[in-house]
Amino acid sequence: MKRALFLSVSFVFFVFLLAGCGNCNSNQKIKDTLEIRALVDRYAVESDRYNQEAYREIFAEDLNLRIIFGENVSEIHGVEEMVKIYKAAGAAPVSFHQVGQQLVEFIDATHAKGTTYLTALLGNEQVAQMFIRYEDQFEKIDGRWWITDRDQIIVHSK
Repeated sequence: MKRALFLSVSFVFFVFLLAGCGNCNSNQKIKDTLEIRALVDRYAVESDRYNQEAYREIFAEDLNLRIIFGENVSEIHGVEEMVKIYKAAGAAPVSFHQVGQQLVEFIDATHAKGTTYLTALLGNEQVAQMFIRYEDQFEKIDGRWWITDRDQIIVHSK
């Protein structure tokens, strides 16, 4: 009974995973979906390690990043500017990024968009808890996926 339920749930998961990209090879779509998820996960891990150098392997060189918190919008153009700004901000003694659910939609074989939810704890003596949503654009360049455009929406911070 448990095996049958597991197989049913697994089948439904893969049907949803494969939906929405009629022109994509299903094995390639699974691989691409996992590669895209790894970009967002790696960003969280490297941020906790205070390793902004790794951003150059996650974000495209001509990245467009918008950090949105209510009515305030900050824009960063290019991964080099991002690295410079994030390094200048300094390392927080407490840095914990927990990636939640992610939905990826393929536009074609080399372009995708996605929404990812994240909880972050950042600070020192006073730790801020932040609920963040990433609205990302991805592009496959020279055989690998990159984040080319990100709206980093801070949904709530306390």
